[in-house]
Amino acid sequence: MICLVLSVLILGSCKKEEIQRPNILWINSDDLGPELACYGNPDVTTPHIDQLAAEGVRFTKAYSNSPVCSSSRSSLITGMYPPSVNSHDHRTINMTDLPEGIKPITEYFRKAGYFVSLGDAKDMSKMGKADYNFLNKKMYDGPDWSGRAKGQPFFAQVHIKYPHRTFEEHVKNPVDPNNVALPACYPDHPLLRADWALYLESVQHCDDYVGKILKRLEDESLADNTIVFFFGDHGRPHLRDKQFLYEGGIKIPLIVRWPQKLKPKVDGQLVSLVDVAATSLNLAGIKLPEHLQGQVFLGEKANEREYVYAFRDRAGNAVDNIRSITDGRHKLIWNRMASTPYMQLSSYKKAQYPAFTLYKVLHARGQLQKPFNLFMAEKRPEIELYDLGKDPMEAHNLADNPAYSDIKKELFDNLKDRMPAFEKNMVPETSETTAKAKQGSYNYYVSLMEKRGLDPDISDEDYLKYWEKRLLNQN
Repeated sequence: MICLVLSVLILGSCKKEEIQRPNILWINSDDLGPELACYGNPDVTTPHIDQLAAEGVRFTKAYSNSPVCSSSRSSLITGMYPPSVNSHDHRTINMTDLPEGIKPITEYFRKAGYFVSLGDAKDMSKMGKADYNFLNKKMYDGPDWSGRAKGQPFFAQVHIKYPHRTFEEHVKNPVDPNNVALPACYPDHPLLRADWALYLESVQHCDDYVGKILKRLEDESLADNTIVFFFGDHGRPHLRDKQFLYEGGIKIPLIVRWPQKLKPKVDGQLVSLVDVAATSLNLAGIKLPEHLQGQVFLGEKANEREYVYAFRDRAGNAVDNIRSITDGRHKLIWNRMASTPYMQLSSYKKAQYPAFTLYKVLHARGQLQKPFNLFMAEKRPEIELYDLGKDPMEAHNLADNPAYSDIKKELFDNLKDRMPAFEKNMVPETSETTAKAKQGSYNYYVSLMEKRGLDPDISDEDYLKYWEKRLLNQN
């Protein structure tokens, strides 16, 4: 009888503890830089994300580990750097299993009794974008946390496709291209203004979905016990940004809200997306696996970063090898394929980015001025060094400036010394695999051009006319 009473008490205690465990919700936006009103952009209307920021912790120095979707998301879900889980090439063709002992963090949540889901914000009955570069079995229990058992906590991811290209107009809050503040890393050109305005309108679509997700938490009385992480999977989808390790390619918004547990504030510590896994597990009270390369940035065991690292390898048919390190004030970029030009063929960018064609045409006409014409160089410097405090657009390379020699040495030595450990599990693609990837990327370009009624071999001048007609209504 005593044993029975004890069993009931123990079970009752466990159930109570289980109910009180926090839910974890990741809202993952595709290709989103910090172009939000709460981050100081006056040209965009983002009331729901702004409210989330007002109620949570807004991080001002948050970075992705990779400037493309699949390698970034592979890192995010494992808490490991992309090369460390052989996920460095964008949409790896010959995928491998995760290295021995490394698991996606969904397994740790599931083992702890959590319901694990991944849904599409547009339709939560459908699975959301995973885009992982490793072989994996069934990682999720379903698309929606509504499938959990009564009282069961959930670890949910909701994917928002915006502001990924192709951009979509926002009818309720249109953005006037004539009034936007174009980033200083781009020439002030009508075509780029129109493209940028559409990007901001797509950001507003993202905000609309964030509002719907947060309202659902309130309607289901889940808001108070759900830790919400909102972030972009990498930086903004523009020419010098996505696929590159400049600020525009890897700097992201990151907001974390936990009502009554986390005091709202603006936090300037360095944070990397690889840290989100460790922090989520820690806040859920789950013991951290020892192999995690990310670290905790909130709650108990929080430890501020000294450096953030980022990685870029093949993306479509643009083969590259770039590594970077930043201490929050200075950024060093190591171009390990320096003979490859910035503007090497990227069929994806040629198909989707009007700036890709505009730069080529302006450069051929001799109309692309410095510093923008530096992006047209036939080769790159092996080392790029920027003072982000003085030069946030990374236009002035200080690698050969004697005044920065100590900073250059400190950052480069650290980056170079860490690579063997970070790249231990990296498997280089074979020439055959790379050729197959290149062909697939080119096939995408051809298919899209044919849908537009355009010759895939169209000249740059004629292709520019297409973009001008489409974005500027010029005949």
